[in-house]
Amino acid sequence: MCIYHGNCADGFGAAWVVRKALGDQVEFVAGVHGQEPPDVTDKDVIIVDFSYKYDVMARLSWKANSIIILDHHKSAAEDLGKFPPFHAGVRVDGRHPDGSVALGWESAHIFMSSQNSPAIACCFDMNRSGAMLAWDHFFPGQEPPMLLRHIEDRDLWLFQLDGTREIQANLFSYPYDFEVWDTLMATDVQSLRSDGAAIERKHQKDVAELVAVTKRRLVIGGHDVPVASLPYTLTSDAGHLMAQGEPFAACYWDTPDGRVFSLRSTDDGMDVSEIAKQYGGGGHRNASGFRVPFGHELTK
Repeated sequence: MCIYHGNCADGFGAAWVVRKALGDQVEFVAGVHGQEPPDVTDKDVIIVDFSYKYDVMARLSWKANSIIILDHHKSAAEDLGKFPPFHAGVRVDGRHPDGSVALGWESAHIFMSSQNSPAIACCFDMNRSGAMLAWDHFFPGQEPPMLLRHIEDRDLWLFQLDGTREIQANLFSYPYDFEVWDTLMATDVQSLRSDGAAIERKHQKDVAELVAVTKRRLVIGGHDVPVASLPYTLTSDAGHLMAQGEPFAACYWDTPDGRVFSLRSTDDGMDVSEIAKQYGGGGHRNASGFRVPFGHELTK
């Protein structure tokens, strides 16, 4: 079974890598924070670009046959630090070419079993996206599809590669479907860039106009910050736009299970993973989120 970050290009990209490596026989489940995890009884579980809180992971680890986690979220790395670590692409303990220690997931599982503990191991790397972490684990040393690099470039909010915004705008116009993504991964990224230029232009226009008419201020975690009620597809760009000169900014949207907040900050702003923690959420330093039930002070 593969549990991946749902409604996220990086998460689905990581799932695509798992499918490419292991085939269609894997059961894929979109993980959503705040929702109950799937039944993992007696299954070998791979969790990519996602993880549950420590108590949930501990409970799952006793039910599953084995679990490995490939993730890059700061708050998750801190929360799951009690589980043994491993390095992407390493099966058994050894040495990297530079002589540094290489920790393997199988060695971690064997060690845990020797302690009468469940077979679980975690790989966290905040310098790689979930999709690229999965690629480096399953295809170490091999060149990834260029689209994966552009997914990482946006997910880490680097934009160091030419055309990332246009390419990702094009990608977001397609469904999260493995067969569709097989075609996209094989497509020249310059073609994706050309087709995505108009989509990106419209997207940025929508973001600017919607922020202008919906932005208000709200106290979150003791800080008075700009917020806007917007769909999750707009939250990254809208959040970063509003976060300029602020401690952080937030976008929110309502679901049947409560209100979801997506927090964004600049490098000069606050660590929003610490803000999200106050409400049971988490994420990265500059991009995090959480969910609160209706009736909570942030829904009034």
